Amino acid sequence: MGWFARTRGAGPDPAAIAEDGLSALTLLAVLEEAVSHLSAAESLLERCAVAGEPGHPVGVRPTDRRLGAAEARQGLRLRIAFTQLSRWLDGMTCAPEQEALRADASRLLRFYLLMVTYALDAAFTPPARQHIAVRGGHGGAAGRLVELRDLARAAVE
Repeated sequence: MGWFARTRGAGPDPAAIAEDGLSALTLLAVLEEAVSHLSAAESLLERCAVAGEPGHPVGVRPTDRRLGAAEARQGLRLRIAFTQLSRWLDGMTCAPEQEALRADASRLLRFYLLMVTYALDAAFTPPARQHIAVRGGHGGAAGRLVELRDLARAAVE
């Protein structure tokens, strides 16, 4: 029996965490996990952008600018993480005051998933080289994701 299952006939457990408290803690945990992946995502996006800079002939790149299996594996891990976290958020039901945080976080995770997917495709497909970067770990989408995590943390505490 999984940890979500209840025994039949069991009444409400007075020591259980209230559902609103649980959803706030879950939202915080998902945002903490998402923020922990930001530096790896930004680094990968920047490496993909450098590898695909215009002006470099297709197939002719200096050795230090080539992407390899390590970047492909990291990209796959990031895509899996962002997909799982986004799906987790999409399946959550939150209190009305937490719903805006949940919706924003879900959109940002799908944005990062799209950016990582497209950046890797562009970097490994010669004719599709374009400059892709989210620009900085504290501005734009990354900054908003950190801000959402901080708001969720404040709501829990």
